[in-house]
Amino acid sequence: MKEEKTRNQGRRLLILRDYLLTHAGKDQYVSMKEIKDHLYHYEVDVEDRRTLYADFEMLREVCNLDVEYDSRKHGYHLLNPPFEPYELRLMVDSVQSANFITEKEAATITEKIKKFADIHTRPSLNRKSYVDNRIRNMSESVVEGTDIIYQAMSADQQIEFKFYHYTPDHKNPKRYSKNGSYYTVSPFALYWNNGFYYLYAYLSEKKEFRFFRIDRMENISPHIGMKRDGKEEFRSTNLSGARRKAKIFDMYSGKEYLVRLQCLNRIADYIIDKFGKDTILIPVDEKHFVVDVFVEISPPFFAWIATFGKQIKILSPDPVVEEMKKFINNVSEMYKDEGEM
Repeated sequence: MKEEKTRNQGRRLLILRDYLLTHAGKDQYVSMKEIKDHLYHYEVDVEDRRTLYADFEMLREVCNLDVEYDSRKHGYHLLNPPFEPYELRLMVDSVQSANFITEKEAATITEKIKKFADIHTRPSLNRKSYVDNRIRNMSESVVEGTDIIYQAMSADQQIEFKFYHYTPDHKNPKRYSKNGSYYTVSPFALYWNNGFYYLYAYLSEKKEFRFFRIDRMENISPHIGMKRDGKEEFRSTNLSGARRKAKIFDMYSGKEYLVRLQCLNRIADYIIDKFGKDTILIPVDEKHFVVDVFVEISPPFFAWIATFGKQIKILSPDPVVEEMKKFINNVSEMYKDEGEM
């Protein structure tokens, strides 16, 4: 008899918890009658409301759900729902806007997120983003690959994979690095940049860190029994945690410099967007400002500078200025008569 009573109480608590999570919220209220009617629908009859008061207290202690009665609204609501509506919308928007997640996966994940919302919030989560360059089929998905990488990092294991680049050859559209051999690397971080996921990993044979775009990695698997190398090196890199300070352009690693840029005032927004709100812009006259930024120098950095034409000029250091000149000269030579690529 006691076991049956305990079982009935547990069932009632689960039904009550799910009902409150889906029908009540900070600004959504349910009456005692609505609660009892819902329980009765599941053949749970509660004659004494004190039973529900005890259940509310149990939900507070065990599930951390604070149920409060509002006399002005004549109903009960949750003071601390698991997620705020704006948090759920942010999650859905992040999933929908990620171009490395297939449209089918994005829809599936969105439906799962919606289950954390109350019935009043769910309609606002029916959002669909139209994303340029979204991958189209499950074989290209990186979701499964990132999960394997996360598990390997948690287990302190190396991983193996093949890596490829696209080619214009329709018969062989992929060109595999290392002649198709596997990379064995120590994974340390995943980095999201411009809508793509990158693996930041240590290559023992090269004794260096490198970025790999995960949607170009195939046959990812843990290297059982092989512990990760490069832990000390990772702790000393700028990418690890708050110590990372150098801007990386399109995940091209390079030598780090403190670069001084002179810019026209009208592109201040672009500088802040690229280097962050903490970047200090120093006015030099009515039209210009200078900014000092840490950058890992690479061709994408020079290409970014070139897109602004005369609106940005590299002032220092000299090695970076010289590399910029070479970059411009090489591009200019290519467009001269009989210029070569």
